[in-house]
Amino acid sequence: MSSSFAPSFRWRFTRGVAFVALVLALPTLQGCNSGSATAVSDACMTYWVSPTGSDATGDGSVAHPFASIQKAQMTVRDSPLRGQCKIAVNIEGGVYHLKAPLVFDARDSGALGDEVVYQAAPNSVLPVVLSGGLDVSGFQCAGGRCVAQVPDLPSGIMPRQFYVDDHRATRARSNTGTAINPDYGWVSNGYRPVHSVATLTHPELVEAVTTTQWKMMRCPVASVSSGTLVMAQPCWDNANTFPSPWNFYQLSWLENAPEFLTDPNMWYLDPYTKTITYLMAASTPPQTATLPVLESLLQIKGTPAAPVGNLQFRNLVFAYATWLLPNSSNGYVADQSGNLLIGTGYQPNVIGHQQVTYSTPGNISLQYAHHIAFVGNTFKHLGGVALSLGTGSQNNSILNNHFTDISSSALQVGGISDRDMRPDAAGTNSGNLVQNNVITRTGQDYWDTAGIYVGFTKNTTIAHNSVSHVPWSGLAIGWGWGLLDKDGFPGLPGATPNMWGTHSTPTITSNNQIVANRFSYFLEKLWDGGAIYANGAQGPDFANGLLIQGNVAESKRAGAGSNIFYTDGGSQFITLTQNVTLNDPTGTLDFGACGYPTSFEGSSFAQDLCLLNWLPYGADMGGCVPVGDLKFTNNYFNDPTKFYAICHNQYVPPNPVNVSISNIGITSAADVPSYILQNAGPQ
Repeated sequence: MSSSFAPSFRWRFTRGVAFVALVLALPTLQGCNSGSATAVSDACMTYWVSPTGSDATGDGSVAHPFASIQKAQMTVRDSPLRGQCKIAVNIEGGVYHLKAPLVFDARDSGALGDEVVYQAAPNSVLPVVLSGGLDVSGFQCAGGRCVAQVPDLPSGIMPRQFYVDDHRATRARSNTGTAINPDYGWVSNGYRPVHSVATLTHPELVEAVTTTQWKMMRCPVASVSSGTLVMAQPCWDNANTFPSPWNFYQLSWLENAPEFLTDPNMWYLDPYTKTITYLMAASTPPQTATLPVLESLLQIKGTPAAPVGNLQFRNLVFAYATWLLPNSSNGYVADQSGNLLIGTGYQPNVIGHQQVTYSTPGNISLQYAHHIAFVGNTFKHLGGVALSLGTGSQNNSILNNHFTDISSSALQVGGISDRDMRPDAAGTNSGNLVQNNVITRTGQDYWDTAGIYVGFTKNTTIAHNSVSHVPWSGLAIGWGWGLLDKDGFPGLPGATPNMWGTHSTPTITSNNQIVANRFSYFLEKLWDGGAIYANGAQGPDFANGLLIQGNVAESKRAGAGSNIFYTDGGSQFITLTQNVTLNDPTGTLDFGACGYPTSFEGSSFAQDLCLLNWLPYGADMGGCVPVGDLKFTNNYFNDPTKFYAICHNQYVPPNPVNVSISNIGITSAADVPSYILQNAGPQ
């Protein structure tokens, strides 16, 4: 199940000196500490926005503020001072219910040193909340069951989340206490009951969910035929293009039916009667409740010829947005890391991945955006990726923010499309800085996602962040398992060289750094991931490759089989030095419980996967068919010598090439230099 490598050579490295020099080279944060930032006060022009203001009669002064951010935006856009000096929009505390996303284009740009700043007004008592939610009130409660009308629910909108008293409620689901739904068996078009089950009032609103290994998928029910839950297309067929166990071979649970309202904190929305039912989690009725209805709160949306530049957003709260694609017939068919199959034309494969996938969108998104800064904000209660830095995002700064209770990833830097991997200069994702952020409780609805996902990008630095309580990997970087790289390396069992096309040039991925972050409580739901997971070539050579330095990974779920620093298929040109693993014991395989009828009928392989459970899996270092060209030097690991390589490909050497390993064995934090532990995480 594993193989050990003797170091091919020892890479000399002066511990401490190079690491401290790198840390000191990172940009200094002015006035930033723990989720807040000093307000900009040197503006040549200041406009004010207040919940008690007026767009009709206000002039934007502190005495006569505007009522909406949109009004202030249009005023700044028309100002002759924009781009000539710094302009501030001070937003008084309160909740701003957005009816549509805020959209900024090149007409809203500032200039370097003369930015346009949207910020919480200095000395605001209340937070400034930009909300895409619909408040719900008037609950009638009896015996712990609370019911309210939602007459203002927009037509055709079916929110996927509900928040009560600032906490996420659980959408009604079956079998909350087990990993496999025991009531249904797999058939070619869906699931049929194996014994008497409750009749579903609205089966067309129900969703089937599967979770296994590093995978989670969701498919809506299209109809019921002779008791069988017939699944929506193309979701069902797309999900089953993957081989077992990465398809819908097992049913984990059903979701979104009133029949599943069994436990406190569960909710169900009937869109036909516009009625929401909530089972009280406490002894008192809900004091506040919110259904998110907008899919986007903020879009920084430039073009190749006219990018948006030099905006800042400081000390704001972005909250209560949903994401509705999983409601559609496409469902949520994740290839990996929240990258999805959408539409038709996918063919069955043996490698577990498809060439054409689409990113989960950001509730706050950037495209062709330069020198945009998000400083000291809070991102919470969001239904997609919280913040996405997409195509053409260059030299943006994500500093000192707090991300919590996110359905997918907190941050997404770089895309995975053809235009992202080999872009022109305008479309390149480059020079972005993600620093000093606190990220916790991501992947709440989509367990296959990482806290931070990094696609095709260059010169990006991710430093001094804290990532905790994530269902899969803390950070994932790369895409394609070598098949999208120059020479089409087959970095998956069953793959053949160039099966995804011939590429004569490398992707843009190069010169990225993951430095001094702290990862804790990862792999809380799934397994076969890591604190940092990488795949594909990370540069054209070592000099321009990926640096992973000074990160601390601690307290993963003990039973989760994983490689803590995971250099997976096609990984190449990665230097890992002075990283630390603490309290990360070797976990096991886990393919679900045996004896349930949810597996493919007649498929002994699918039914027997559970027999592999409890086999040890993973180490501090490892990966499935990396190219090699990996340097592990002066890392502080429980097992400092073993590279865990569980799988192989007939077209490549049995072991990765040019792997140098020279680490230090430890048994506790006392064996690790204090400067590494102190530097990891927000400063």
